[in-house]
Amino acid sequence: MAEIRPFRGVRYNLDRIQDAGNVVAPPYDVIDGALQQALYDKHPNNVVRIIRGKDEAGDGPEKGRYTRAAEAYRGWLEDGSLTRDAEDGIYLYAQDFDAKTLSGIVRKSRLGIVTLVLAEALGEGSILPHEFTMPGPKADRLELMRYTGAAFGQIFSLYSDPESRVKALLQESLQGEPLFSFEDADGVLHRLWRVTDEKTLAGVSRELADKPLFIADGHHRYETAVVYRDERAKTDGANWREKPYGFRMHTLVNMDDTEGMAIYPIHRVVMDLSAEERARLEVGLADLFDVETAPLTDAPSVLQEMQKREKEVGRPVFGFCIGDVTKVRYLTLKPGVSPADLDPEKHSDAWRGLSSGLLQLVLGNVLGLDKEALITGNKVQFVKVEKEVLNLVKAGADRAGFFLNPVSMSQLRNVVLAGERMPPKSTFFYPKVYTGLVIQDMNSF
Repeated sequence: MAEIRPFRGVRYNLDRIQDAGNVVAPPYDVIDGALQQALYDKHPNNVVRIIRGKDEAGDGPEKGRYTRAAEAYRGWLEDGSLTRDAEDGIYLYAQDFDAKTLSGIVRKSRLGIVTLVLAEALGEGSILPHEFTMPGPKADRLELMRYTGAAFGQIFSLYSDPESRVKALLQESLQGEPLFSFEDADGVLHRLWRVTDEKTLAGVSRELADKPLFIADGHHRYETAVVYRDERAKTDGANWREKPYGFRMHTLVNMDDTEGMAIYPIHRVVMDLSAEERARLEVGLADLFDVETAPLTDAPSVLQEMQKREKEVGRPVFGFCIGDVTKVRYLTLKPGVSPADLDPEKHSDAWRGLSSGLLQLVLGNVLGLDKEALITGNKVQFVKVEKEVLNLVKAGADRAGFFLNPVSMSQLRNVVLAGERMPPKSTFFYPKVYTGLVIQDMNSF
């Protein structure tokens, strides 16, 4: 199944950098212009200058953000800002964070194992995806990898270990002082350790060897790694399974550790509704759902009420707002309505059981939207922050907002094992795995 191996990671030299929190960054795909500038200002060696560099006047084929990324990476190695560990090892990455739950805010701790994993093509081995990817981000990440010959962030993947056997092997290592710790702007505490004990490494490898890995976050980066693997192997005339570029750095997290897991929903706002579409939407929803209108005090209370109702009735529940955002309509699927009857593509029951899957079917049927309109993020926008749903709906009469319940870990597992991928933007794993903690050199283990 999964083939993992320790490696000698490249890391920031804290004797020079001092505070790791000043040089690491969230994943590239959540860095907007404002955050990019803030990270630029934070430190001249912040990894954002590599993973999300700025475009500059005069950029062209011979000079641009990718050449600057490569120059920065090589320069930081040469001046000692980055150094390479002398021994093979794995890295333990803990994140302590506040999670939103039905009972309120709960402090959790998530433990990940940073290691190399053989980069098998999706569907051909033990690496299993749960969502589709877009061509634009993959092209961008491939160029960065070509120029730098390195991977700066990890693929966030899940394995199943209900007895926590892997964590038991690592308890002694976690008692030591971490290599560094820092707290980010969201109050998440990040800590990193390195494990080089051969007995421990062998035990972890043995425990993980028979487990499939479910990609939680980083599908674009993983598919890019497979393309890069094949390019390098063709150029070298080599067997990629024996080369450093045949592996990709992951953070592996136990999906059965519910005390350390938080998955939030990603909501939907339908845009540019004509008066006729709006009328059709209201009628169509009333045909499929029992509708109850209630005062809307704040968005978090809507989510709590949705989860409470869904648990009580055992049927899907959405929150819906249109026009007057002082009220919310709770939509509970009618007992006689079968999601399978709405599904011309004949997805699995597991897929149709997702809030995102069912809503995609409902909007397709009620509004006649094609697949492109449903998944590209234009007609139907994906919104992570509940309050932003209300802001978008309030900004125009041509909009309708839907609050979704979160995907459970068992739902994710069932969809993937059914051989399917979820609709785009079905899961928001919190917190994000930071970039720049450890760097993988693709030219050497």
